[in-house]
Amino acid sequence: MKKLITNEQVISLAFGDGEYLSPEAVLDSDIVAATSRYIIPVVGTELYEALLNGSHTELLNDFIAPALAMAVRTMIQPALNVRTGQLGLQISSTLRADSSTKTAMQTLQKSLRNRRQTLLKRLSNHLKNHASEFAEYNPNNDAMQKCSIDGGFVQIR
Repeated sequence: MKKLITNEQVISLAFGDGEYLSPEAVLDSDIVAATSRYIIPVVGTELYEALLNGSHTELLNDFIAPALAMAVRTMIQPALNVRTGQLGLQISSTLRADSSTKTAMQTLQKSLRNRRQTLLKRLSNHLKNHASEFAEYNPNNDAMQKCSIDGGFVQIR
């Protein structure tokens, strides 16, 4: 399965200092799903194929990888908050600390979504402003250039 970024890159780009997570916790299918849901609607299939074949490495490293890593984290974070074992759903706790509250989890998820959207918008704007450098990119097919949600309002261009 070809991917734009590795599991290790997801960890290094989307998780901060002190947020240890094993790269094995990020599945290849998580990266592929996030790519399909968040990256391809922005870059388009032609540019996506070019990226998979090694073109535009600077664009990939500087703009796509951070947005994709955050998209992966946003998708897997709810599953990281709880685990399923042989006895069903398990919420972690220790003698000294209880698991996160529902409000804390919701706040984290909102923060992650905001960061993802900001990084996707940054990618989309870079592509639009430098479209001549990327022959495979068509701004008319960029979902972020057609519609956005700003301050709770849906804006269609």
